[in-house]
Amino acid sequence: MRLKELKDTMLLPDREILLNRLVNVEDIKLLLMSSTSENGTHKLWTLSPLPERSSEEKVIRESEESLSNRELMQRDLKRETIIGDQERFISQMIIQGRSMTFSSSQSTYFMEPDYRTYMELQHFIEKGLDLAGFEDMELERLVLTCYEQDSSEAFPDLDLDQELDITLKFAGTVRTIPVHTEPIMLNFGDSSNEIKHYYYDPVHEKNRFFYVHAWTRYDIWGETQKRFENPAEEGFTEEEWQRFKEQSMKSNESVCSKDQVIALVEYESEDNLQLNFYAQDYLDAKPIRSSGMSSTVLFFASDHELGPHGLKSRVDSIGPIDKTVEGDIIVELMSYYKELPEKTVKL
Repeated sequence: MRLKELKDTMLLPDREILLNRLVNVEDIKLLLMSSTSENGTHKLWTLSPLPERSSEEKVIRESEESLSNRELMQRDLKRETIIGDQERFISQMIIQGRSMTFSSSQSTYFMEPDYRTYMELQHFIEKGLDLAGFEDMELERLVLTCYEQDSSEAFPDLDLDQELDITLKFAGTVRTIPVHTEPIMLNFGDSSNEIKHYYYDPVHEKNRFFYVHAWTRYDIWGETQKRFENPAEEGFTEEEWQRFKEQSMKSNESVCSKDQVIALVEYESEDNLQLNFYAQDYLDAKPIRSSGMSSTVLFFASDHELGPHGLKSRVDSIGPIDKTVEGDIIVELMSYYKELPEKTVKL
């Protein structure tokens, strides 16, 4: 590395406001370190710990190749539950009545080859940062995050002889909440919509109900082939259209094999919550591995707004199944989405 390249990685702000505020929000420890301005870019810097390791994380993990979709999903749900609000995004900081609005952030970890993160922390320590609440923590369990201020806003001009009264706004977000029900048997095309099913909501500590009306299918391979039998759509050359077709066919491989279709369920739920159902066969199967391709995410919507019970009608993809299946199918409810509103904290 050349000296010039090393200098480019250094934090050399033109202006800086050392904040030095340790915040505890819903058991989340967050150190507001500093606000900096460098080459016209204004940032807020924070330091926070990762969640405590569970006993399961401290043992050697199984290779992912040996885990089923169910096991991977349960692992990810558990991890999200542990992290919780630690992933909350600071959307705005108001300091002495002046606003810093953030639309993006970047988090880095203290890994051996990444000397830049160490250098950034060293800069703040040299400026007088108080690390009393973090000194006994392992570096590898700390996260350094910088939030970039909107370019339309000026860097705050503060009176440093006065108290730095600070208000933080955390953006609203969505959490995936794990739940459990007994497996549900559905027939192809229709099911008894008079059967009310229940699950326990651990967040609100109460039972909730839902109805599942039908399972149907979506032939992603057939629909893709049908689309590209037509002439090139407006805005595409023939060559671009052919390349787009090849990319679409390749992307389908991350969803299901050519002898499979996507199974769908239509449902209504209490308080119109979005539920996440999966076919039992899909949960017990191994994930589809598609080399060099990112996973494709599909979204489906009902063709009518309300279901038979007057609640919002929703459609959920429950996984790939063989094209020949038309009889009973077993589904399981694994989770639901909970919207968390914006949160304001005055320090």
